[in-house]
Amino acid sequence: MVIGQGVSAFWTGSTQHKSEEEIARMTPEQLVEEYCREDSRHRYDVLDRFRDLLETYISRDAVKAMYPSARIIDQYDPTTREGRSQGKGDRADAVWNLLAHLDGNVIRLRASHEGRPAIASIRRLLERMERSHFDGADDYDYRRQGRYEILKIDLQWIEGINQCDEAIRHTLKLKYKIALSDKALLDFVTYLISKDPHYPGWSKREEYKDLTQHNQAGYPIWYLIMKNPQPFYEAYLEYQAKVKPSANSE
Repeated sequence: MVIGQGVSAFWTGSTQHKSEEEIARMTPEQLVEEYCREDSRHRYDVLDRFRDLLETYISRDAVKAMYPSARIIDQYDPTTREGRSQGKGDRADAVWNLLAHLDGNVIRLRASHEGRPAIASIRRLLERMERSHFDGADDYDYRRQGRYEILKIDLQWIEGINQCDEAIRHTLKLKYKIALSDKALLDFVTYLISKDPHYPGWSKREEYKDLTQHNQAGYPIWYLIMKNPQPFYEAYLEYQAKVKPSANSE
C-alpha cells in the first residue's frame, strides 16, 4: 500500500524519478541509495517532495537504513586520494543528514544496535576531516569548513540534546511552566530513550509565538513546540515520580 496522496511519479527536467509504487517495493538499502541520488539532484531544494517521500518510507523501518548509511560514510576519506572524491563526499553528506533526520523525528540512534555503529562512523569521519584540516581557518569552502561544522553540530545533536528535545523543553516551559536546564533535559531525554526510543515520533511540531518574550527588535519570540504535548507531560510526571525519588535518596 502506497502512502503518498495522488503522486505516481516525480519529474525534474528530463529526469524521471521512480514512482511511489516502485519506492514501496525497495529494500531499506535501495532506499538509502535512492536518497543519495535524490540529494545530488536537488541538494538545496528544501521543498523537494520526492526526498520527503523517501524519508517517509525509510522511516517505516529506520534501523535498517543505519548500517547502509554507516558504510557510505566510511567510504568518504578525505585523507586519501581514492576516498576524497566529490561523489563520495556528497553521498556521505546526504546520509549523515538522513541519520540526523531519523534521530530527530523517528528514533534516537544511540538507542539501537544499528544506530550506535552509525554514530561511530560519523565520529570517525570527523576525525578524518580534522586530519585533513577541514577545521582550518583558510578561505571558507563549504565542502571543507562548512561540511565539517555541520557534521560536528549533527553529531552533538545525535549524541546529546537534539532539535526534538529542544521542542520538548519549549513545550514543557510554555504549556506547563516547567523549566529544564540542559542537564535536567538530558536526564529526562535519557529516561525517554529507555521508555521508548521512538519518542520523537509521538507528535508533530508546530510554531508557537510567545507573547511574553521579545527579541531585540521588540517582536515576540517564536518557538517550535509539540502539537500534542500531553504524552511528553505525562512522561515527565512519570519520570519525576520514578526517577527523582531514588536519585534524591542517594
